[in-house]
Amino acid sequence: MKNILKFLAVFSFVIILAGCTSNKEEKVVKCTLNQNNAAQNYEIESVYNIYTDGSVVNKVETTEVVTSDNDSVLDYFENYTNTLYTNMNDAYGGYDFDIAKEDGKLISDTKIDYLKLDREKLAKDQPTMKSYMNDDYMLTLEGIKSMYEQMGATCEE
Repeated sequence: MKNILKFLAVFSFVIILAGCTSNKEEKVVKCTLNQNNAAQNYEIESVYNIYTDGSVVNKVETTEVVTSDNDSVLDYFENYTNTLYTNMNDAYGGYDFDIAKEDGKLISDTKIDYLKLDREKLAKDQPTMKSYMNDDYMLTLEGIKSMYEQMGATCEE
């Protein structure tokens, strides 16, 4: 009888622990954007991987490749990207990025962890961002998809 009680106690504990630690499965939504500016001599290919466990965004990993045979164009995009993401990280946190130039291409890999980002400050500083967030200042999946689609991206789940 003691063994059965021990088993039930351990079994109950395992069930409670499993229930308390269960997470929704993380899903990735992919958005892509291609821009070609022949007049300025560049092309940009962007891939946005949106990580969500439901209706809110946990993080976004972006790879952007700028292609040009003009080094000053690549230098401009490198400086712009470096400045933008450094300033965003300094202001709100949550940004990690790497930029590399090779063979007429500028490749930037960016990770934005929305769980570490000061979302309330972001919404205060940039009021349009609030329209993409829920009441808890979490960026919504529909909001970020809408934002990317407004830029011309195509999103697929």
